[in-house]
Amino acid sequence: MKRFAFVLAFGLLSMASLHAQFAKPLKNRNYLCRNTSALSIGLTGSIAGNDMVYTAVSKSILKPYLAPTGGLALEWNTMGGLAVGLDASYAMRGSNEVFVTEFLTSYTTTTFARVNYAMRMNAVEVRIPITWYLGYDETFRPYIYIAPRFDLWLNGNLRWERTYDDESYAPVTYESELNKATMQPYDISAVAGVGLCSRIMVKQTRLFFKFDLSYGMSVLNNFSQQEMDESIPFQGWGDIEHETLGNRYLQNVEARLTLLVPMRKLLKDACAFDQKMRKGK
Repeated sequence: MKRFAFVLAFGLLSMASLHAQFAKPLKNRNYLCRNTSALSIGLTGSIAGNDMVYTAVSKSILKPYLAPTGGLALEWNTMGGLAVGLDASYAMRGSNEVFVTEFLTSYTTTTFARVNYAMRMNAVEVRIPITWYLGYDETFRPYIYIAPRFDLWLNGNLRWERTYDDESYAPVTYESELNKATMQPYDISAVAGVGLCSRIMVKQTRLFFKFDLSYGMSVLNNFSQQEMDESIPFQGWGDIEHETLGNRYLQNVEARLTLLVPMRKLLKDACAFDQKMRKGK
């Protein structure tokens, strides 16, 4: 949690600095009556390269697991370019890991064990992005954001296979469903990203297209409590009698596309009169 608090504090300080740099007086067009509210609703989806970080392993072969997410997005825009969002998605996460370890087969000889570790996880995912839009361009606006991300694991599986270079031992394969014995039931991550928002008009409707790139990492160790307590055997990588469990964290790099449509609002007073005049009522 300390890591997430640091990321959140750093992001908020950065936003405050950028606001002071880009802030300028409101122009007359800012006071025009609009029939849209500050709340927008839409769709969001992404492709992520997922990986697991194992603190007990110093070297591994990186093979990211590419998987999609998709769901609904809400965004509420406040004054000054600050926006708070809520994304609820179905997400696929996981990892492809290859570890190579050397161990003794006798007092004078060694061999290498290769572990191929594949994890697949399906989740309900909630993000709360806090976004700072930069500049005042009417068509394109860059932005930065930070977001806590919550994953509730629904199901999944893992496959672990160990082979030996000298074939002195038979290969070992282990498969298991994702459950409380092999994974924490939920995950919390800190996410930060940059992107570009484009506004287009379709008749009298404004549409916002957002594209961003982000990096996220767990702030919690996702090994199960049983594994950490050593109440169940852990299938490790190589000579498990001389390996520690360590910690395991999910990390990913994500490319996301979001489409937002501002909600209409009921106009009153001068704004309602202005709209009626435009429609000839």
